[in-house]
Amino acid sequence: MTKPLSLSLLLVASALLAGCGSVFKATCARPEDYATAVDNGPLKVPAGLQGPDTRSALSVPPLQEPERPRSADEPCLDAPPRYSGPAPAKPAA
Repeated sequence: MTKPLSLSLLLVASALLAGCGSVFKATCARPEDYATAVDNGPLKVPAGLQGPDTRSALSVPPLQEPERPRSADEPCLDAPPRYSGPAPAKPAA
């Protein structure tokens, strides 16, 4: 009776420890992961059907500057890149 219980506990413990290795391993996206990504064209709605309402859709502007090269010892990004331009200058009074 103790042998099946010990074997069961050993299997559960090894499964939990194996899972921890993948949870705590932080990896950054490599450029080759998305280098071949392509921008799909607009949605083509078949005749007789109505397309989705896109009036409030998020518009993602095209990238105007190249991505800053990162060294191999730099950690992953903590925050997303800035999506808006610089703040407007205050008028002189």
